[in-house]
Amino acid sequence: MKRINDLVYYKDKQLDLYIPDQDNFPTIVYFHGGGIVEGDKSWTTNLAEHIVKLGYGVASVNYSLYPNTKYPEFLKEAAFAVKFVHDHIKEYGGSNHLYISGQSAGAYITMMLCMNEQFLREVGLSPLEIKGFISDSGQMSDHFHVQQFEKGIDPWQQRITEYAPLYYVGPEIKTSPIFLIWYSDDMFCRKEQNILFAKSLKYYFPDIDLEYQELPGGHCQGSGQVDETGEYPFVRLLDDWLKRHEKK
Repeated sequence: MKRINDLVYYKDKQLDLYIPDQDNFPTIVYFHGGGIVEGDKSWTTNLAEHIVKLGYGVASVNYSLYPNTKYPEFLKEAAFAVKFVHDHIKEYGGSNHLYISGQSAGAYITMMLCMNEQFLREVGLSPLEIKGFISDSGQMSDHFHVQQFEKGIDPWQQRITEYAPLYYVGPEIKTSPIFLIWYSDDMFCRKEQNILFAKSLKYYFPDIDLEYQELPGGHCQGSGQVDETGEYPFVRLLDDWLKRHEKK
């Protein structure tokens, strides 16, 4: 494995690349959690190393955080990160197969890029150019810190506006495969939001390539700590899903 730190992808924003030993690998552009108020790409180091051992590249991305950002700046940055990896990963031996994933706030970013195509289109990409979107306990309603900082709304109120992946579900949506993961003891309403999101997509697209899985434990436990085998449950699910979708 090779690690390349602090590649500048947009203005002062940086990402780290984790490169497996073999060539022609698919790559996951990964966004850390932290509620859009804290967190750093270094938070995902151990997780990324476990993923890379399975033959996938990982681009771990930093993005702007509240209170020093405004919506949708961090989403525009995320799109630039995807574009950077799209344009440069072959220089490091990667294939053109890109996936987007993240944990919690990073999963919210993932699904906003998936559902609101304007962000990727503004950097010259389409969501359909992404092989798949993997959400690890993402918020499908308005992100609670977005509504707090942008509108001064109680963060625990459940809203569906332009700040929500759910807002964009409709008959005109065209999307790549989606994999949703949540937890049995997840954050308030997080499981229910994901179920509503999945059922809403299935209503419009009965044959959509959409899978979901509930893991035991608390919020993002499957990607935040290893189990008794020394592995991340999230990584096992991810590997199985990616292997099947790489064959398509």
